[in-house]
Amino acid sequence: MPYVFDLDRLGLLAETGAAGFRAADPYPHAVFEDFLRPEAVAELAAVFPKPEDRLSWDRFGAIGYEVKLGSSDEVRFPAALRRAIHDLNSGPFIRFLERLSGIDHLLPDPGLVGGGIHLSRQGDHLGIHADFNWHEGLQAHRRLNLLIYLSPHWETGYGGELELWDTSGTRRVRTVEPLFNRAVVFNTRSDTFHGHPNHWAAPDGVYRQSIALYYYTTQRPAEEQRAAHGTLYKGYNV
Repeated sequence: MPYVFDLDRLGLLAETGAAGFRAADPYPHAVFEDFLRPEAVAELAAVFPKPEDRLSWDRFGAIGYEVKLGSSDEVRFPAALRRAIHDLNSGPFIRFLERLSGIDHLLPDPGLVGGGIHLSRQGDHLGIHADFNWHEGLQAHRRLNLLIYLSPHWETGYGGELELWDTSGTRRVRTVEPLFNRAVVFNTRSDTFHGHPNHWAAPDGVYRQSIALYYYTTQRPAEEQRAAHGTLYKGYNV
C-alpha cells in the first residue's frame, strides 16, 4: 500500500520550499496545497470521526482560550486515519521535514501527546497561544507542528482560519484558511504565537477537522531554550 503522500512530490517541496520556509514571516513556516494523495485524503475525510462517535474524545471547554474536541487514542481511530498518522511519523516523512526546516535529528511522537485529530463544532475556537515546549515522556524539545485540514466543505464565512501572530503575540501577520487537503508546517518555540480565535460558524454537522502532529529533538539552540512550560495564551484573548 502506498504512503498517503507522494514521495517524489515531497522531495520537490523540500527542495523548492526550504528557503521560503526559513525566511517566512513572522517565524519559519510553509503552507502546501493538495498535500496528500487525492484518493487517500478523500478516504480520511469520509471516515473522520464525528462528535457522537465512540471515541476517546478529550473535550476542551475554556471559553476564550480553547473550545474543541481532540483525541490521541489511535486504537479507536478508523484504520485509514491510523495508517495516515503512522505514515506522517515515518522515516521518509521525517526526512522531508528535516530538509524543509533545516532541523536535524527530528523525532516523531508515537504517543501523539496534544495531537492526533482535532475537531471544532459550531462556536468552537482556539485563542492565540504558543505551544508547550517540552515533552516529558520523550525528554525532548518541541520543534515543529504539522496541521492537515480535512474539512471538504469549508467556505468563506465558516471561520476557523489559522492566524500566525508576531513573536510578541500582539499583531496578526498571516491568516491561513483551513482549505481541504491544505497542510501547514511551522516552527514551535515559546514565542511562535498562533491559533484560530475566529469561531467556527459552519452549519450544524459541518466540522473543522484536522490532523495535528508534532515533532521533537533532544537538543535545541541555546537562544530558543526556555524553562519547560505548558500552553502560553497571549494576544487579544487574554
